[in-house]
Amino acid sequence: MLSQYLRIRERDGIVALFHELHPDPIFCSLDKWRNLLAGITDGDEVLINDLKQRRLLVDSPENDRQEFEMVAINLERKLNQPVILYLMTAQGCNLNCKYCPVPAIAKKYGETILSMEDAFAGIDLWEEHLKDVYDSSLQYFVIFYGGEPLLNKEVIKNSLGYLKMKKDAGFLPANLNVMIATNGILVDDEIIALCKEYEVMVSVGLDGPKSSNDVLKVDGSGNGTFDRIVAIIRLLVQSNIRTFASVSITPFNIDQITEYSKFFMELGIEKFGFNFLKGRLLLELVGRDGLDDYYEQASRGVIENARRQSKPGFEYQMEKKQAAFDSKDFFPVDCTCYGNQLVVQPDGQISNCPFSKTWLGHVREVGKDFRIFNQPIVKKWRERLPIHHSGEAKAVCGGGCAWSSNELKGDPLAVDDSSRIFSEEVLNELIWSRYKKLKSEKA
Repeated sequence: MLSQYLRIRERDGIVALFHELHPDPIFCSLDKWRNLLAGITDGDEVLINDLKQRRLLVDSPENDRQEFEMVAINLERKLNQPVILYLMTAQGCNLNCKYCPVPAIAKKYGETILSMEDAFAGIDLWEEHLKDVYDSSLQYFVIFYGGEPLLNKEVIKNSLGYLKMKKDAGFLPANLNVMIATNGILVDDEIIALCKEYEVMVSVGLDGPKSSNDVLKVDGSGNGTFDRIVAIIRLLVQSNIRTFASVSITPFNIDQITEYSKFFMELGIEKFGFNFLKGRLLLELVGRDGLDDYYEQASRGVIENARRQSKPGFEYQMEKKQAAFDSKDFFPVDCTCYGNQLVVQPDGQISNCPFSKTWLGHVREVGKDFRIFNQPIVKKWRERLPIHHSGEAKAVCGGGCAWSSNELKGDPLAVDDSSRIFSEEVLNELIWSRYKKLKSEKA
């Protein structure tokens, strides 16, 4: 019998058959597939064997149930790996980007900065997490985040020393990566020296060329930021600091993003990642009726950029989905707020999401037994993940942003349409790119 998870794509007389939980497509002619469905199997032993191997032909529904349980167990294991510690060193920001929620959050909760005691306590608590679930095959990250984290340089400086001490003593992983996620404006000689001394990576926000970036990415006086940011990126690259870029897709660059790999490669960065805009401020830019058009156009732009780039994997959004598809794996999450990250807010409160003030307890008061992946809100948010819902692209869809779903739909469990639409477009691209590659190899 055919598996309930068998899914089909058809193009130009060719059928792609794949398993919804781990797509590894089989390709055949439409006529051959129709014959198979009609019970005409003469000469189709290879196709039948391929279907069985991929668990698309099963003996009973019990086989499907077991397959689902295996994927669900593996997903749960992945979600219980807190691979990221976010230290939000500052609530406020020195810029006033028109799509960013930080100014409104800072206005509501105050421009708080993280104390040294809370930063150190966050590192200690993360260490306790890793004692339970450390996996040497994974990469671990401490990310200084905000607002603008460099508004609190002193805590970053001392935290870097504390992290090094812990790492050298064997309390933190040897494969620990440290990153500062910044708008770049406040990077100076001291920060450059710290990054060199402690081997810190830097991710800088830049939304493309000057004409696109400077429309919305502005300082407090409304002035564009492109020239200052690019100067900092060049300084970081020249200083041999691993430099990345974070790119928001806006109505003012959405027509140009197909060429962004070329643009950022010329700046000398190591890699960059596209970000779909989130939350209520997106509505102010595109309107509620324009949301799907924005998601669809942005999705096509990200995919086309990947097609054109000369360096595979240079853009992060496509790279991570491509990697899951190639390894026949179930892509875990678009966002790591489902248990993969411990967030210490500027006031010392713990949360699972930098933007969602979930108040899970103060970092110096929750005790050593606190685990982010066991918190009720994390377990609740996991209910929104694609594995629990219909959708043929679930294996490459990480479920998106619960915070944005709550902002746009009033429900953190509602579908994130940006993630859904992007994943559907990506799955089609990955399937037919595989077919094109196989066809060229046989030619």
